[in-house]
Amino acid sequence: MRLDYPLNNIYTYDTVGEFLQEAEARFGDRPAVSVYDGEGKEHCHTYRMLVRDAKALALVLLDMGMAGKHLAIVGENSYEWLLMFLACSAIGAVAIPVDVEQQDEKIWQCIRFGDSCMAAVSREYEFLFQNTRCCPVLYLWDNHDARSLPALLSDGYRALKDREKELDLVMDQVQKEQTAAIIYTSGTISAPKPVMLSHGNIMYNACHAQALVETGTKAYTCLPLYHAYSLVCGALNVLTQGQHLGLNGRVKNWMRDLRLFSPEMILLVPMMMESLIRSIRLEQTRDGMREEAKKALKRYESRKRYHLSCSPFTHRAMTRVLGDSLFLIICGGAQLNERLAREFRCYGINVLQGYGVTECGPLICVNRNRRYRENSVGILLPGTRVKIQDGEILVKGPSVFKGYYKAQEETEKAFSEGWFCTGDLGYRDRKGFLYLTGRKKNLVVFSSGKKVVPEELEELIAQIPLVREVMVYGASNGQTADDVKLSAVIYADPQKTKGMTSYEVLERIQEEIYELNKKLPFHKRIQLIRMTEAEFKKTSIQKIRRGRF
Repeated sequence: MRLDYPLNNIYTYDTVGEFLQEAEARFGDRPAVSVYDGEGKEHCHTYRMLVRDAKALALVLLDMGMAGKHLAIVGENSYEWLLMFLACSAIGAVAIPVDVEQQDEKIWQCIRFGDSCMAAVSREYEFLFQNTRCCPVLYLWDNHDARSLPALLSDGYRALKDREKELDLVMDQVQKEQTAAIIYTSGTISAPKPVMLSHGNIMYNACHAQALVETGTKAYTCLPLYHAYSLVCGALNVLTQGQHLGLNGRVKNWMRDLRLFSPEMILLVPMMMESLIRSIRLEQTRDGMREEAKKALKRYESRKRYHLSCSPFTHRAMTRVLGDSLFLIICGGAQLNERLAREFRCYGINVLQGYGVTECGPLICVNRNRRYRENSVGILLPGTRVKIQDGEILVKGPSVFKGYYKAQEETEKAFSEGWFCTGDLGYRDRKGFLYLTGRKKNLVVFSSGKKVVPEELEELIAQIPLVREVMVYGASNGQTADDVKLSAVIYADPQKTKGMTSYEVLERIQEEIYELNKKLPFHKRIQLIRMTEAEFKKTSIQKIRRGRF
């Protein structure tokens, strides 16, 4: 593995409009975006089609007076969703991608607080707008209305014949310092915050990610586009470099669409990686190859321990789940299980972990194809600086956000002498690799002054075979905030505990944790275990929402 090698050549753009103006001539009839309908039929749009559609829609939005205004986008992933984002931001309007996996009232709060004067809505969420006059609605499908997307595109194409130069001039006037989007944070601990990302923030982040990582020519994201990780590191990252983007339609079909698209790279979170590996193991079992695969994994781990080469274990079970072209998985959103990464590598698929937060565009660092550490989140994006202050990771760079919308006090709290305070704990090694150890807000502080990072213990407990999910926290044990008892809430794996009583499951897990405690310092020992019958609540990118117990 190379310790260092040159950055990859990339295309760069300052604004979304600049990308649209250059993409058609640069990439032409290359496939740009593929989506699959309910029957599994592919709908492929070339760069020429994408640019012409985006420009036609942008001209309609311009005539509606949307330049400089805020437009909410409410819906699941689709070509139409992406088109609306590009058209909106290209003319200097501000897109507000709304997390639709929240309660209806919270969706409305995001729309109202963001001062949206219009909303673009997919078919699944039309019901939210039927009995309200909060703002005009555009429909991201054909409902035979003058404000449905086909009608808007038709109007736009007619106008575009004579007014394209006028539109180009409007797009040229959009500056990279202008806000392109207000994206809400995932809110794993506190309420989601509205992050203002400029054109410069988003486009720098999207373009420079591939200076570090070689992704091939076909990339797939099934993560929601209303999250910065998927929108910037997935969709825009791929499109700015002229590659072929695969988008899933409905969330329930993400594994089907993955197989049909057969990408070279996938953007995932750890929980989705676990789903894929379970499917692969199931296919191996059906083919009578599971034991052989287990032996191959042990052989791989043994040889890698001594830095010896090892041929990948390949089998048609992989193709049935992943297609026949995959060589890379980019994983972010939460801490990666190293054993999971090693199993994929045993099958010939590299797994590169990255790290970012919405306020930083979102990508801060990522491992490289030929320069990575399994337990690290990688090396810094070009132009990005990091310093560690009292254990916390602070960031500066061209991707760092402008501030929180309508929250000046929160914005001021988020910075320390010009450095953004991520709230994440970590350190850097001498080779420049960044490592995460936990969240500052999650720290358990005892009256003795000793501190425990819950994520460290969660990683150890998660290795217990019967454990599916775990959360460690400090349970109140007295009158003061620092009088706490180290506790764990555990959700057991229903497949591995089938046929066992609740008491038997608890007893087995208690025995495992008792053995684990023997190896830990006294202040890090789990003192209380509680079982839960349901999975933990999660954010849109499958981070566990931490709460009080």
